[in-house]
Amino acid sequence: MGTYFGIHNHTMYSNIRLLDSINRPKALIDKAIELGLSGIAITDHECLSAHMEVNQYAKELKEKNPDFTIALGNEIYLTDTRDSGQKYYHFLLIAKDAIGHKALRELSSIAWYNSYEDRRMERVPTLKSELQSVMSKYKGHVIATTACIGGELGSCIVPMWEADLVNDVTSRSVYYEQICKFLNFCIDVFEDDFYLECAPSTNEDQMSVNNYIYKIAKAFDLKMVVGTDAHYLTKEDRPIHKAYLNSKGGDREVDAFYEFAHLMDENEVKELLTPCFKNEDNPEKIVSWILNNTLEIQNKISFYSLERKQIIPKVKVNDYPNNTLPWLINNENYPTLEYLMNSNNPQEKYWFNECVNGMKNKDFIHKTNYWERLETEADIIKYIGEKLDDCLFAYFNTFKHYIDLFWDCGSIVGTGRGS
Repeated sequence: MGTYFGIHNHTMYSNIRLLDSINRPKALIDKAIELGLSGIAITDHECLSAHMEVNQYAKELKEKNPDFTIALGNEIYLTDTRDSGQKYYHFLLIAKDAIGHKALRELSSIAWYNSYEDRRMERVPTLKSELQSVMSKYKGHVIATTACIGGELGSCIVPMWEADLVNDVTSRSVYYEQICKFLNFCIDVFEDDFYLECAPSTNEDQMSVNNYIYKIAKAFDLKMVVGTDAHYLTKEDRPIHKAYLNSKGGDREVDAFYEFAHLMDENEVKELLTPCFKNEDNPEKIVSWILNNTLEIQNKISFYSLERKQIIPKVKVNDYPNNTLPWLINNENYPTLEYLMNSNNPQEKYWFNECVNGMKNKDFIHKTNYWERLETEADIIKYIGEKLDDCLFAYFNTFKHYIDLFWDCGSIVGTGRGS
């Protein structure tokens, strides 16, 4: 068992809308194991695309590293509205189990369905009202954190801290009220599964945010966790990540924001985090408390598989009566067709009868070569269906159903073979 759980990490799948991370999922997990972490959460920017690859790799690792936990999450953009020109606050979600992952999928679908362009970029925010509505169905199955300094909490703390420096009571009050409203919303939605997230850094803004978060955690009786927000593997990879972010021209803000955005072992986290609490009693104890809280998150996560057997969609079909074609039944060359014509499964019997009707319409009913080919096709479909433990004949019936709908409505667009 390692010393802390990595709650906030990105892979190349975070690049779905903009250049963001150079981590490959398996390499990220392997490095976390090498550094001695107790587990890792994959939290790409509004993207679940890495999850199947990661979930399958987690199964491979269970024998060699049974205590290493791999969690699946999503760093969403949480807003009140879908107005253009606003700030899109980061917010972290981690599924505790299969039900929690269903919540992530539902929320992500809503965000992408309502996507829009703002300032020359596709935006995929989740509204707070939508988060509240979905989580009311899945309460207790998803963990949430305030994410990085780009979250609403961090975005309010920075100007509140600046207001404190110049004794601007009015501005401070505005951001204080926003923080209280935001935290009360999160507590209401997630209850004990809500955590305040800080980040290890020597950047002055981040260090001040970390200290403020600690004070807020105590005031609201909330637990605080640390996330390294890994966008590249090690500090040695930082120049490569910087070059990658700027590879399409322009000059991305990479130094201040991404300087410490890599995986860290326990010692590096402690070294960077402890000075943030130098004015508090016993900073080392505070950091240990923060690290232990990440282990609390880990202990809430159970293993589940995203793999499912193939599901064949089924439409309602006519239940044909059993057929009698003596010249066919008596022919031992057509055992599969004989089985289908008297099957107890309406989908199988329907497929056979529709094929026979088509042969009748084309006057092929007495041509042996057509029966031979139909027997071959039926045998293959039956065999594959048995391997899938499902009725593959239903797939073709469903496909026919939609083709008929296209023709019946007078569509000028035909159908194509595809998924």
